[in-house]
Amino acid sequence: MTSTKHKVAFTPSSAETPWQLTNPLPTDIRAVINTTVQPTVESVGKTLATFIGESIEAEEMEIQDSDMLWAMRVRLVGLPTDMVVWLEKLNDASRQASGIQDGWIIGVQTVLHTGDPLTHFSNLMRLYSGADLGVESICDLATGRWFPRQVLDTLFIDDKSEPPEEILWITRVVEAPEDCDPEEMWAWVTTHGLARCGRVELEMLGVPVNFTTEATYVIDGLAALTLESPLPPVGQTMSIGPDILVSLIECHVAVSMLDKEMPGFENRTIPSVAIASPGGTSIFPSEALEALHSGETAVAKTARFTKRQSTLARNEWEMLLAAAVQIGESEHAMCMVQVPWTNTEDENSPSEYLWFRITNVELQNVVGALAHTPRFSTSLPEGHEEKLSVDDITDWVVMTPVGPMGPTDSDAIADFLSQFTN
Repeated sequence: MTSTKHKVAFTPSSAETPWQLTNPLPTDIRAVINTTVQPTVESVGKTLATFIGESIEAEEMEIQDSDMLWAMRVRLVGLPTDMVVWLEKLNDASRQASGIQDGWIIGVQTVLHTGDPLTHFSNLMRLYSGADLGVESICDLATGRWFPRQVLDTLFIDDKSEPPEEILWITRVVEAPEDCDPEEMWAWVTTHGLARCGRVELEMLGVPVNFTTEATYVIDGLAALTLESPLPPVGQTMSIGPDILVSLIECHVAVSMLDKEMPGFENRTIPSVAIASPGGTSIFPSEALEALHSGETAVAKTARFTKRQSTLARNEWEMLLAAAVQIGESEHAMCMVQVPWTNTEDENSPSEYLWFRITNVELQNVVGALAHTPRFSTSLPEGHEEKLSVDDITDWVVMTPVGPMGPTDSDAIADFLSQFTN
């Protein structure tokens, strides 16, 4: 129950969903409790019930590990699967990571709902960070991430919107050989955490190091998309954005294509699949990465991401208006809004997201000039202007000399504006 190493047999859930797992990996978290009083089965159970405002089903279990002081199985409203909850003494690693010297560890193990692992994980973290247990930090074992108290409050308690999908996994990069010039090095990019969501992990092998950023972008983007739509079979070309065509190949096939100095020969204990060129003719999708490197395209976002970003952008609309008024038509900064757009002259034309540079603010509305050439709405002239309201937009950004700032960067935008003179 406390082991963090698992070997999983690859059992697809069905022929229609070849890269989804019948048996997801368990999710384990460790909550560091800042109290000198040892929590009991009764006190923890009562605190969880108080937080959700409902009675819970709890059954004390036989201890299965010498580190455990007690253990219980818990079922409660709001979480679709049972949890095993136990208590451990605080160890040196947790002391160092959390900064807490005297306390305890509450361990939790459960299996995420594969239909909506993000909501399940978010509710799990909200439960243990929100209940009056004295939690100072939580470690998510699947990703190795530590969430200190301030981050727990920001992500799971105070934020009105849900966390991003990327919280469910972490993407790691291994580069080799060492002590070489970058143009002679290769990257192996992998996810860790998708298997607990009922999906295989994603990899990209044989990537030239100068394309590592783009490879990571593709991996993260496709990982999020797998939570909404199943991946296609081996060899079938799929589009994950304009000019971004890829396909999947089995990892043992990808490994057989590696040169000996490339990373990625390690044994795999968790099911994974490799992202390759269309048709699987090349070990990595070079044309897709080059298109991303040019800055002229982007990986498609999930409907969930777009909804979340729209909510954030609209909630912080007043901040954008203030920034746009102060910046005006400066040569050193500008404000832009993103708008979903459909070409009404062609009913078969797909919708796309267009960016407009704000040229004027009129009360609660903005006037924006088209900032780029549309891919599908080709009838729009260069510099086309639109009057836009908060209900029209799905995102916004303040472009500054130190980089772009969006709806989540309120403090950074305030600092920038305090020093900005037009």
